[in-house]
Amino acid sequence: MVAVAEKIFDEIDTAIGGVPPDQIMKVWDRVEPMLCKVVKPETGYSLDNVLTSLQMAKQQLWVIGDFQAVAVTEIQLRPLHKVLWNQFIAGNDMADWLDDWEKVLVEYARAHDCVAVEFSGRKGWNKFQSKYRKFKPVLTTYRREV
Repeated sequence: MVAVAEKIFDEIDTAIGGVPPDQIMKVWDRVEPMLCKVVKPETGYSLDNVLTSLQMAKQQLWVIGDFQAVAVTEIQLRPLHKVLWNQFIAGNDMADWLDDWEKVLVEYARAHDCVAVEFSGRKGWNKFQSKYRKFKPVLTTYRREV
């Protein structure tokens, strides 16, 4: 995963990198407090579920900045196509790094033959709608074609 961030590193200001599955435990103490803010029972996941999925490489863990934020993605194989699903994201100062995160997401999705990037979020995401017009709300899910 890190290669994708390196590929577009010249185009972004924020250090963003993927954490390989065998390195998850080395950063878990730093990312767990952020993830506990968004991994709630109503999502259908526990932190243990997410940790296991990351360690089994079913999902991808991303660190944004110097642990300014953390994200969990999953490449979903659907009957008609693949989608990069940004399942969880948490952190601080989102306005500082969100543009760079979008670039990394889109490039990673393209590198894995996904047709879109999707995420679900609270209504608060609507405040970013004017800036991120390529993402369209679909019910409570936002989608950007790639």
